[in-house]
Amino acid sequence: MNVTIKDVAKLAGVSISTVSRVINKAPNITPEIREKVEKAIMQLRYKPNKIAQSLGSGRLKNIGIIATRTSQQAFVNPYFSNVLQGIGSVTEKSNYELLLTFAENEDHEIEKCLSLIEDGSIQGVILLSSRIYDKLIIKLSEIKFPFVLIGRVLKDILPEGTEINYVDTDNIQDSMAAVTHLIKQGHKRIGCVHAPLKYVVSQDRYSGYGLALHQARISMDDSIVVEGGYTWEDAKKAAMKLLQHPNPPTAIFATDDLKAIGVIKAAHSLGLKIPEDLSIIGHNDYDIAQMVEPPLSTVQVPIYQMGKVSAKILLEQINNPDAHPKQIILPTQLIVRNSVAKR
Repeated sequence: MNVTIKDVAKLAGVSISTVSRVINKAPNITPEIREKVEKAIMQLRYKPNKIAQSLGSGRLKNIGIIATRTSQQAFVNPYFSNVLQGIGSVTEKSNYELLLTFAENEDHEIEKCLSLIEDGSIQGVILLSSRIYDKLIIKLSEIKFPFVLIGRVLKDILPEGTEINYVDTDNIQDSMAAVTHLIKQGHKRIGCVHAPLKYVVSQDRYSGYGLALHQARISMDDSIVVEGGYTWEDAKKAAMKLLQHPNPPTAIFATDDLKAIGVIKAAHSLGLKIPEDLSIIGHNDYDIAQMVEPPLSTVQVPIYQMGKVSAKILLEQINNPDAHPKQIILPTQLIVRNSVAKR
């Protein structure tokens, strides 16, 4: 049976991250703790793999990036490349490499992540989003391994008093602002094309849509609310259902600009003009939002900055495991362009 870093941590009575730091010859380890870990390593005859040995020599250090998507789902969305650029801008100056991990399902994702942790291949983790009930977040919290979440965690999934590092924007308020803009332009029949609701960010943006309608005393009509999948093609198919409804919406809120592009494609295929026949507003403000015609009104999210801040927090946590967890909410801005008209 192969001995893992988890076995060493258990025998030494310390966390996995502490064992990793001892192997990596990190500073701020007391002589007593270092001795306990080294004794456990010798007793169990634990041998770090080649990557871990490289970590220890200082030639190579790794941070695991968990995409919580398949590679196909991730790379079609500009969010992932933007946030990775932000993370890389910090890690490349600190002699860290990024190990990007994709998985088809959550259990496989957990298995891959824990395997990287247990063999000492990574020193920290950045999660690019969170599920409603996220088992990986729970596990990382339990083993006290350094990690940062880009997004929000539902507090009731964690033990009382547990805090984690996260960087996010206020997706509920942002979405309320976007839908309220449509309402102020005179729209009352407003549809929504949203992402799969198993993710917290998707739930928050959907909630913001509903709250804006409620605040304006407009009843939500579930028949003009659809899931738009992960690609613009999926969103186009979903939008076709809305636009061919017997009583179609005069405006649509898309919870991601990629979905808004799908809505625009659907509208054009049906001969509808934007914004004369249909107003559209998106979320995130990807570069493509300014390239479409007419330019897309949307919520500008500092995605690059979210990646940058998350990496800074993680490196601080790795270097100082006793640092208090940080929760950062970055500001956003509603960008009004030409895809919305008065009703």
